[in-house]
Amino acid sequence: MAAVKHARGVKLLIKVGDGASPEVFSTPCSINAERGITFTAGANDQDIPDCTNPDAIAWVVREKTNLSASITGSGVLDTEDAEFFFDWLKSEDPKNVKVIVDVPASDGGVIFTGAFHLTEFSITGNRGEKMQASVSLSSSGEISSGANT
Repeated sequence: MAAVKHARGVKLLIKVGDGASPEVFSTPCSINAERGITFTAGANDQDIPDCTNPDAIAWVVREKTNLSASITGSGVLDTEDAEFFFDWLKSEDPKNVKVIVDVPASDGGVIFTGAFHLTEFSITGNRGEKMQASVSLSSSGEISSGANT
């Protein structure tokens, strides 16, 4: 039996580009607890009738129409990130983002790259606890992938 190739959760990195040339990517410190990327495909459904038996229940045929990705991240708020995230939320422009499965390519390491809008930013705080931050990003255009070298 072969063991599952696995990695610690901190090896999933979310890095945001600074827009410079050459672009430099860094990880906002506030994304220090939970993080994830989700890929979705939109589809159209169409019932396909049986021509020889119109009373028969039709089977649904689905055709993919679009692809998108969303990123979530949260953790203890690094107060220096608050203005950065708020400015990004107010901006009409997406930022380039890399999501890295930070293990060797031979073990499945991969980098997903694309433009993302910051669509949600929250700061919460409870008495006796540290402030928390959470962010949600939505893709804008194609996402590429490549081996983590």
